[in-house]
Amino acid sequence: MKKTATVLVTALVAGSVLAGCGGDDPYCVAVKENKAALDTFGQKRTNAGFAKYADALRAITTTAPDSSKDDWAKLGAVTDRVLKAQKKTDIALQDMDDPAKVAKLDSGDLTSLNNAYSAFNGTTKQREAVVKDVKDVCGITLK
Repeated sequence: MKKTATVLVTALVAGSVLAGCGGDDPYCVAVKENKAALDTFGQKRTNAGFAKYADALRAITTTAPDSSKDDWAKLGAVTDRVLKAQKKTDIALQDMDDPAKVAKLDSGDLTSLNNAYSAFNGTTKQREAVVKDVKDVCGITLK
């Protein structure tokens, strides 16, 4: 009987300890789950690639600590802006290298796309900040 009680107490204590530290921080979990999208972003300039990146940014923003939440949100907003501009102009991101397709765009569409791309390209500070934050908080190195 004494042996059974010792085993039961040991199991309960071990279970409590594991339950207390078993779950990762939601932010770090979100980063881990979306690491592939973050690491491979930009390798293929496609609507699907940008959409996957936007989804990753949204997922991480909802769990990000206050210290980096604004940076994640900014990255998500500018990525969404690129996707909306692409959709509005009815030209896929992957077709932007085709001069014939781009030539069909009117000046308003070109301005909208250029503004969206400029805003996206202007997020170097935010991108550097979130990479540092993920390393500091989660111990995860993003490419």
